[in-house]
Amino acid sequence: MRNASNRRGAVEVTYLEPPRLASFPAEWDQLEYSSRSLVFHRDGDQLLRAWGPPDAPWALGVEEAGDRWKVTSWGAPPGVARQAARDLFSLDHPLEEFYRLVRKERVLRGTERRFRGLRLPRDSSVYEALLHSIVGQQLSVTAANTIKQRIFDATEARLRVDGHDVPRVPTPRELHRLGPDGLRRAGLSRAKTRAILSLADRTAAGHLETERFRVGPTEAAIEALDAEPGVGRWTAENALLRATGRCDLFIAGDLGIRVALERYRVLRKNAPEAAARAWADRWYPGWGSYATLYLWRRLVSELRSTG
Repeated sequence: MRNASNRRGAVEVTYLEPPRLASFPAEWDQLEYSSRSLVFHRDGDQLLRAWGPPDAPWALGVEEAGDRWKVTSWGAPPGVARQAARDLFSLDHPLEEFYRLVRKERVLRGTERRFRGLRLPRDSSVYEALLHSIVGQQLSVTAANTIKQRIFDATEARLRVDGHDVPRVPTPRELHRLGPDGLRRAGLSRAKTRAILSLADRTAAGHLETERFRVGPTEAAIEALDAEPGVGRWTAENALLRATGRCDLFIAGDLGIRVALERYRVLRKNAPEAAARAWADRWYPGWGSYATLYLWRRLVSELRSTG
């Protein structure tokens, strides 16, 4: 376990003004998309999150303070902390452009009011996003969270912040120290164990730097990650959506998204992925990531309300 308050100097406090269309995540459901609520910790009204590179994480706290958001960092200067908060909650995305498209399309029409200000919660690196996505392959959110919690516990992957344990992603070295047997005991299959250890190796060797995937054609970025061991298109798309801030990633192969498209009479659940992408390209060009998020939120919200 690392003590964040003792790393790189004193606690820093700063503030930022969120855009008009931004809702502070008041409910875990706003953070849960693809099971990421596991890595948040709440201290009263403050959300705590580990951020930064896997080998040098620091803690970020965000809470509402009137019309502003208060940003606290343990281990990073104010400017870095403000940008991290903006990245974490995708505050630089011009959400009003997505909402203009939503109002023209029947499936998501109304979600711009129901989930007003909902933005993509993000991960701090491609490494972190891939780790979550590989563990979550073909598993329910609950099952994936259980396995990740076991891995976090076995590696003591957390930061100690003002008496709170904030989960952080295990480093590549910690994953190798856990080894195949430890990962298998956590509940991973042999194939996922190999993929996780390969991810650790590739990250340590510098092959998965996040900045490499932020720019350039999206399809090329997907293909580059798809070529990694144990990473298919679904995993690559999810990792890019959560790590890079790209807005144009519609996760057409996601089971929940396909269930939603069938439920809302867009296409059959077993229709080709190309048909799902064609729907997103028609109605949400350049905004597939948010079409994915809002479809998921509508589906989950309605399923929970009906029991």
